[in-house]
Amino acid sequence: MADAALAKATLANATALEGLGLDTASRLDLVPVLPALRPVVSGLRPGSVVGLAGMGAASLGLALVAGVSRHGGENGTGGWCAVVGMPEFGIAAAVGMGAEPERLLLVDEPDGRWPDVVAALIEAVDLVLVRPPEPPGSAPVRRLSALARKHGCVLTVTGHDWPGTAVRLRVDQAEWIGLGEGHGRLRGRRAQIVAEGRGAPGTGRRTWVWLPGPDGGVTTYEPASTGGHLHPVELRANGVTSELRPGSTASDPPGDGGGRPVLEVVREPEAEGA
Repeated sequence: MADAALAKATLANATALEGLGLDTASRLDLVPVLPALRPVVSGLRPGSVVGLAGMGAASLGLALVAGVSRHGGENGTGGWCAVVGMPEFGIAAAVGMGAEPERLLLVDEPDGRWPDVVAALIEAVDLVLVRPPEPPGSAPVRRLSALARKHGCVLTVTGHDWPGTAVRLRVDQAEWIGLGEGHGRLRGRRAQIVAEGRGAPGTGRRTWVWLPGPDGGVTTYEPASTGGHLHPVELRANGVTSELRPGSTASDPPGDGGGRPVLEVVREPEAEGA
């Protein structure tokens, strides 16, 4: 009876995985993500294409790189990642999320040869994060997608749509904390992450996380556990001033992820006795 029940459960799991476009073997050998992201995507299928869209794409890229470099590779001792076409990639922020900097390869500006650069890296690393300088044509899409499948590399694309994407991740809602009545510093961001597509086999499609938290890491956030408020405040980065309002949706600030540059509050607190 026990063997029959086990066989039935195994068949049911295999059927569910096939419905998600995953076979049983690949499901058991997923490229890992950070624990806080697993409710929406329990892992990344080797050879698949992952899309990062909309606000928060830069932070999501940092988080995926952190998960693979920290928990990927043989025996979970750490995998290799490459970042192409993102000169603003924040190494310090990635390290804060858990990335191992000695396993990161950065190609800031490959220009028109980006398909060749990505092709070479796909053969050597576990995950490539790329932002093409222009919408990719059908030839590089077919070539790089095929190479990713052949070598089991996760190809993660941001900035442009990529046909055949298995999973799309985006930040649906976000708010920063740490601002007081006209003063203070941004300390963390609460974000709701959404996973879409047939390759999102997690137990749910939405989850709240700190992206990043006050300590720079990515951890689970329970919305009901915090009653803080955001206050309208002017923010300045690279000479650009903007305003963040309570309850509004906040996109990645300029230079998100790495302290280059850092958003600063430009309103000064009132002097005592004023």
